[in-house]
Amino acid sequence: MVLSTAEKSYIYDSLAGENSTRTDSRKTNEFRPLKAVCSFVPNCNGSSRVYNPDGIECITSVKAKVIRTKDISELINVDVDVEGQRDNSTLCLNLSAMIQRALVNNFDFEVLRLTDKYYFQLYVDILVLSVPGDFKNSSYTLYSLLSLISMGTYLALKSAKLPLLTSTTNDREIEEEPSFADDWELSTNLIPADSKFQPMLIFVVGLVGSNVLVDPSLDEEEVLESGLCIGYCQGNIVAPIQSVALSTADGQAFNRKTLNKALETVKQIGQPVVEALESILNTEVDEYGSLF
Repeated sequence: MVLSTAEKSYIYDSLAGENSTRTDSRKTNEFRPLKAVCSFVPNCNGSSRVYNPDGIECITSVKAKVIRTKDISELINVDVDVEGQRDNSTLCLNLSAMIQRALVNNFDFEVLRLTDKYYFQLYVDILVLSVPGDFKNSSYTLYSLLSLISMGTYLALKSAKLPLLTSTTNDREIEEEPSFADDWELSTNLIPADSKFQPMLIFVVGLVGSNVLVDPSLDEEEVLESGLCIGYCQGNIVAPIQSVALSTADGQAFNRKTLNKALETVKQIGQPVVEALESILNTEVDEYGSLF
């Protein structure tokens, strides 16, 4: 929705005040209701569908293939497509690069190891649908999608299953290609249930005045002074920690105190979000299943 100058001024004053009042009456650290399902796309190892109240929908699929390599950095490939955007648009390329870099830097590649020479290589394909029709005429950007994409990727990776390896894992002396069981009922989880490793999440927060807003709505994005994307993994703040433009309007600098407040906010909301996502993984596939 394209806001008038008066509407932007009213929303900005409401958000930037000492007692920040959001357009939908949420607390500053509160998410809007999200819905999600996983393991619903056939012919792929893992999948998820997440959609938010703005109507934006994110479908993620994970496919695996066996490769022989020593370079673990090539084991994860991410491709993001946004409805209405070219594949080589700046938005798609930046979103793909940020998600891939974050996964590679915080991934336990041992879960992909098959033998001493062979690994599973993952292809994470992300499709963003139902982008608002007024996007091109509004001052908000779509970098806030990083949070939605990150949650979808988390669910797709956690729900992914791989065929059971039946050949030896030691092929240093004997040249042997991996072989697998034909029965998919014997498949194993990409990330074992008893593994301490969890995929990382990226949270996008908006900054206005001295306030930090979690999950900014499109209306709020149009008046935010700045934005931050912050990585969270297994109870810790991790890379990326970087500013993102949530609006095409001229942004403003933020101080160290606001940055620390944003980091602390993400650290507080990280574990509840992980628990909510885990509850989805243990729920039967339901198109209308609620995440938060």
